[in-house]
Amino acid sequence: MTKTTKVGLYLGTGSVGAAVMQGRNIISLANYEFSSLEESRIENLNDEIRWEALINKVLRDVNADSSNVYVSLSDKDFIFRSLEVPLMKKNEIETSIVFEIEKYIPFKMDELAWAYEYVRLPKEKKNIVSFIGIRQNNLAKIKGILSRLKINALAIEPSCLSLARAIKTSKKISKINNFAVLDFTNLEAGLTFFQYDLPVFNRYLSIPKEGNSINLNKFVESVILSFQYFKREFKVYSLDKFIIISNVTGGELISPLKEGLQTDIEEISPYDLTSRNNAGIESVKAFGAINRDYYRGFFRPVFKQTELEEKEEALERPVDIPSLRVGLLLSLLGIGLISSVLLSIFLQNKISFEKVALQKEERSITVPFEIKKLTWKQRRSLAAKQKKEVKILRSLVESFKGLSNFFDELGQRKILPQGAWLKDLNLTLGKKSYKGTMSGYVFRDDDYQERLAIDEFISNLNNEYSAADVFSSAEINSSVKKSISGFEVTYFLVRLR
Repeated sequence: MTKTTKVGLYLGTGSVGAAVMQGRNIISLANYEFSSLEESRIENLNDEIRWEALINKVLRDVNADSSNVYVSLSDKDFIFRSLEVPLMKKNEIETSIVFEIEKYIPFKMDELAWAYEYVRLPKEKKNIVSFIGIRQNNLAKIKGILSRLKINALAIEPSCLSLARAIKTSKKISKINNFAVLDFTNLEAGLTFFQYDLPVFNRYLSIPKEGNSINLNKFVESVILSFQYFKREFKVYSLDKFIIISNVTGGELISPLKEGLQTDIEEISPYDLTSRNNAGIESVKAFGAINRDYYRGFFRPVFKQTELEEKEEALERPVDIPSLRVGLLLSLLGIGLISSVLLSIFLQNKISFEKVALQKEERSITVPFEIKKLTWKQRRSLAAKQKKEVKILRSLVESFKGLSNFFDELGQRKILPQGAWLKDLNLTLGKKSYKGTMSGYVFRDDDYQERLAIDEFISNLNNEYSAADVFSSAEINSSVKKSISGFEVTYFLVRLR
């Protein structure tokens, strides 16, 4: 019996890879960048058509004879989060993570397509949850390109999962649960940490260039900063192996990375995983996407959209009123009359008791000597004057806001997110509160993550800690990219009121 061939496709930021397998055997691989296309033919075409041309080229090269394809996408457009929750049932986990994840994304949850997987740790009485999301419009764009090419995507997943699945085919790594993978080409790079085979941290890295080559020093610094950030966020994580895989030799990276990361590093080549000389990171990821069917215990995301609960409108239905007997109607009228009489007696007694209580309370009131001889009109006028004075005193008290707690928490980084630092703080005292501006920088080597850090800072100023006691509101005034010592950082200016 002839084994069915399976096709895998990887779509990167500027490159495409494909793989064809028959059973567990690789039949063909291919990798192409946009530079491989004839510029004279595509220079006037839009971006999506250029993608279609590149995908067609790589699928023809591998002789793909099936329209059913396993698709792996660049990690750039995905959101990765890791959560620890108490031991609970699967349906309870799903309900809880929807509300938890919503805190960390800068848009509505119903704009996100998402999937999750978890592992139970009964001894520690908790579940580790790995969450992956992608915006609906980004996913729709990819599906639109594939649809026009008459490609049926059997599955779509981030490339870090495809690559990890491919790496797991190596016997010396197959038993390792906690590992990190750094993969890079001339166009893009990614650093992903796995815990119990689940991605718990992912950082998409830009490739710093020096001419036409990679600036290794800046790239190493970027990897080390991401590694240190991960260690601060995941203090109890135990790393078993740090793996590097690339299209070019990573030998020049090994020594500085070992020194900076203080951990052992193992280098793997695409050839080691495929035994093919033309293998690249792109085709290895396509190969890993196909292996989704062979590693069923591995995270196999199926993305879905948050279902918003819809309240059913109550429908008014006419009520049929049966004819009532005359005797029953008279009985009801009699009961109503008796009830009215009893209620009237009860209310009259209550009024009498209340009147006596008020008279007793009135006699117990002591009138101050200063106003005892004043008329009621004069008393009202004096009370209004004193009420006005109390209001003025209260407004003065409210205008004195303590800044010591605010400065103390700024110094302890309780308000300022990781990767951010302040440049200037200007404050003036208005009639009732302080106002001013605060500026600073944030560096996370990722535009999206830096925007998240600024959003987190604004949220802390508005909702948490002593900042909310000093300022009525904080809002972002501006943010721009700037270069500091060769690093691209985000400058922000916050207006405080």
